[in-house]
Amino acid sequence: MSHSEEQEELKIGTKLSEQIVDEESAEKLKKNGTIFGIIVVIVLAAVGYYYYSMSQLEKSTQEAAMALSKILPEYDAGNYAVALNGGTTSLGIDATGLVSIANKYDNTNEGKLAALYAGNAYVNSNQFSEAKTFFDKASGSDSKVVQSGAYAGLALCDEEAGNLESAADNYKKAAEKLQEDVLKSKYLYFAALNYEQAGKKDDAKNIYQSVVELSENSEFGNKSKVRLSMLGTKID
Repeated sequence: MSHSEEQEELKIGTKLSEQIVDEESAEKLKKNGTIFGIIVVIVLAAVGYYYYSMSQLEKSTQEAAMALSKILPEYDAGNYAVALNGGTTSLGIDATGLVSIANKYDNTNEGKLAALYAGNAYVNSNQFSEAKTFFDKASGSDSKVVQSGAYAGLALCDEEAGNLESAADNYKKAAEKLQEDVLKSKYLYFAALNYEQAGKKDDAKNIYQSVVELSENSEFGNKSKVRLSMLGTKID
């Protein structure tokens, strides 16, 4: 093929391209191609980040569990200052405190469990404001049992502050997280008691009645019957 023939073929090719894809469409294709490339990069990055995050989460979970195992004997023994702040334990080992575990590993369920223990330790030390902060953290756990304990702790803090209706709401939430009837009945009874003291008698009656229906002959079933009777509700 001669040089002139090559030049003519290029011209024909250019004309055909112009007929098939105009400049506007060509720009759109180029733009879309770029966007597609960006999307692919984002997706690949997201997948990579997911596996990296899972790996980091597993590592954090193991670290938090190990730290908890070292400090919980101090909590169980009632050494709340050491349990909260860490230091040398009664076994002579250096351990991280519940506060640090809860803050450092707050993205793990073990960190949320540490927060629940920290909240309880603060309550036992009559530090209700600090306790509330950690009960709030614990309420974000995936474990319904931990969530229940956190809401019960928040209710206790509300009672201490005189926020009876809020206490009732939190006791009710604590009960809703449980399947086991005895503790569920206890939290519902406390919810009703706080509603009653807050002047919300109808709410209190409804919950007392639900406790009776849930576990009529239990301790809190019988207490609920007494409260209903005092509120003028006849028990069949």
